[in-house]
Amino acid sequence: MPADMPLWLLCAAPTVLMNNIKTEFSIGDLEDLTGVKAHTIRIWEKRYGLLSPQRSGNNLRNYSLDELRKLLNVVLLTGYGLKISKVAKMGTAEIEMMVGEIRVGRRDISHSVHLFKLAMMTFDQPLFLDATDHLLAKMPFSEVFRAYYLPFLEEIGLMWQAGKIQPAHEHFISCLIRMVVMQQTALCSRKVRKGTVPGYVLFLPFGEIHELGLMYLQYLITLQGSGCVYLGSNIPLDSLSEVTRLFTGVTFITYLTVLPEEKPLQQYIEALLEKVRGADSDLWVVGRRVAELGPMEAEGLRRFASLEEIAARFT
Repeated sequence: MPADMPLWLLCAAPTVLMNNIKTEFSIGDLEDLTGVKAHTIRIWEKRYGLLSPQRSGNNLRNYSLDELRKLLNVVLLTGYGLKISKVAKMGTAEIEMMVGEIRVGRRDISHSVHLFKLAMMTFDQPLFLDATDHLLAKMPFSEVFRAYYLPFLEEIGLMWQAGKIQPAHEHFISCLIRMVVMQQTALCSRKVRKGTVPGYVLFLPFGEIHELGLMYLQYLITLQGSGCVYLGSNIPLDSLSEVTRLFTGVTFITYLTVLPEEKPLQQYIEALLEKVRGADSDLWVVGRRVAELGPMEAEGLRRFASLEEIAARFT
């Protein structure tokens, strides 16, 4: 996922973000974003007048953001058994009302991911939070994150790599997920008794800003009632010295997605191990780059191939 926008921009108003995204889409974009084949979209246009794209100078279809939103909703309704001929006769307001009714009554993964995607594409914060609240009414947040947020984040990654969404989309929705994770962590922080000695220190290497996975681990650790020092992103290696001086016998956890850039990866891990061993502590590493460490084995070092694997330690 992109790292070229500061995280404080994640909370920018939608009117600001709209200046950074495209508001016109090709039929190929619609196919990728909705899962409906371009051939089917053309049939729905011709037979039912479902969409009204503008034509470019070379006669290619251009669709507006409103038409993308409408098609996403149509896909949802047809997925629940409504005939396209019936849906096509509905006005936009009626379609959205029916989607809202389904939102109240249904809560499967594909439906929730649809709502998350719709919220992302239209910068609709209330829609995302409402969809999350409906899930939280039925299951713990750990299940919401694992079964709903993670599949959605994976889909976002694929869409971004394919150029179907822009950094503003990804950052907007990431901000909302961060907000929910922080809220849930704060709610369960009362489980940590006053005076509890921290058992874990969580941080990201310098230059690394993708911290959703690490924030989720903080939530799981806090939910257990364990003490946790969360340092967050962009932590230079040398700045850990003060932490290792104050806390001994703890477990340091870092998430390696893209970086570190301070040193070559293996050299960075060796330097990090030296620091934590001096504090009689262990080091756990997780993330995409863990596989690059090869056969490296060291006392106090534990590697996890995925977020799910390390999360299982706390559930």
